[in-house]
Amino acid sequence: MARILLLGSTGFVGRGVAHKILDGGHQLRVLVRDPMKAAAFKVRGAQVVVGDALNPQSVTQAAQGTEHIISLIAVRRNRPQSYLAVNVDGPRMLGEAAKAAGVRSVVFVSAIGSKLDPHFKYYTSRWMGEQELAKTGVAGLILRFSFILAEEGGILNDFERAIVGPFAIIPGSGQAKMQPILREDAARCIVEAIARPELLGHIIELGGPEVVTYENIFDWFLKARNIKKAKLKLPVPLLVPAAIAMETLSTNPPITPDEVNMIQVDNLAAGIDSVSSQFGWRPSAPSSWAPVNWVKKPRTGR
Repeated sequence: MARILLLGSTGFVGRGVAHKILDGGHQLRVLVRDPMKAAAFKVRGAQVVVGDALNPQSVTQAAQGTEHIISLIAVRRNRPQSYLAVNVDGPRMLGEAAKAAGVRSVVFVSAIGSKLDPHFKYYTSRWMGEQELAKTGVAGLILRFSFILAEEGGILNDFERAIVGPFAIIPGSGQAKMQPILREDAARCIVEAIARPELLGHIIELGGPEVVTYENIFDWFLKARNIKKAKLKLPVPLLVPAAIAMETLSTNPPITPDEVNMIQVDNLAAGIDSVSSQFGWRPSAPSSWAPVNWVKKPRTGR
């Protein structure tokens, strides 16, 4: 049984990881700004500490007495919090806090595609964050995932926003290749990595057991929701200026220029068997999962 501090527990991936840690019988401590959002974890025995995961003192104090830190902290857009503050400076602060607290290891969750490239601001910020974490000298493992799918949130929000009037809008060609993995399976990888000290110092890229296109995943959503609208593929040269305008005028635009560019490039793991080769089990196939689990649930209550 490990003593684990989880940062980002109330986020899209974090909810799955928190419950997976508890399912495994580990001692879980979460650092959150709003304790009400962590109520489900506290009921199951987790220790809830109130603080900011981007505050070095808060993280160092929360890490005292734990053996491992799992960090899921990142932002996909450059506001209201910036890439620099969260995706770049955050990992450096994490490494320094982990060393100060004397933890044995850090598991840092990043994204496939992370690299130094001015055409991709988000991916560049994730790569820079990985570098900053490594510079601290902490014993760390970086797990990069392809698209993570769940019953709510994530790419599902993008698809819901893409239904505009009579059209289902696809940014660009929709033919970029993806290797989506279910949140449940991604969480299992993250938690199992804690018990694998031989992986420390490595960057491991993980994805599901299928290679599909962005349009394929969108089709799963349309089928699940029984949406019968004409698909409209907007060419990137037309979409980027519109995305720039929307980003300028809105605090929460449907899509940003950086997201348009990212959706045009392949997002693949090290191999179709990336999870089984590292962890010894095969993740679920999203193609059979999504059409069932993305069906819109009826509203309950009054």
